[in-house]
Amino acid sequence: MKRIIVVAIVLLATLVLYAQNDDDFYRNEVRISFGDAAITSAIRLESDISFINLSLAWFYRIDSFWAGVNFIYYFGEKTHYYWRQYGVDGGFEDFSKSKTKYCAIVAPEIRLPYLNRKKVIIYGGLSVGVGLENGFDTKDEKYPNIFPCFNLTYFGISCNIGKNNNVFLGGELGFGFKGLGSIHAGCRF
Repeated sequence: MKRIIVVAIVLLATLVLYAQNDDDFYRNEVRISFGDAAITSAIRLESDISFINLSLAWFYRIDSFWAGVNFIYYFGEKTHYYWRQYGVDGGFEDFSKSKTKYCAIVAPEIRLPYLNRKKVIIYGGLSVGVGLENGFDTKDEKYPNIFPCFNLTYFGISCNIGKNNNVFLGGELGFGFKGLGSIHAGCRF
């Protein structure tokens, strides 16, 4: 029974309902998102640090799906580095340095709509990209660090508002570099 439920969830997440295509609807989309990055923190084994991410994305609608690119920037961590230097005379001096750590990701994304209407769009999506992270070099890590990353959006919704339905507000639930949840706003043209 568990296997049937898991298979049903996976099929639902990847199923594309070829909703009504409105040829008059806007094809370009620009959005800004704000979300948590709890999953990224857990994967990086930094459970005591919580990242916040800010994302800028552009999408183009191709018939029944959207293709585009995300630029995500993480913030919320400050790295502290301590060291001690010993002199020839046997004395020592302690030093410390702090640096704001950043992580930036560029990732192409495909969004598949479950429902595509003028007032509301419900969708799922998949994004795979590459990230760049800075910090202080340690025994375990050398910076800058370049790493692969992905995001799977299980459920996303955009509610279109405005006179021409080209401004929207919405949110996403997913798993990956965007975090567990995010809210977004943007416009279509």
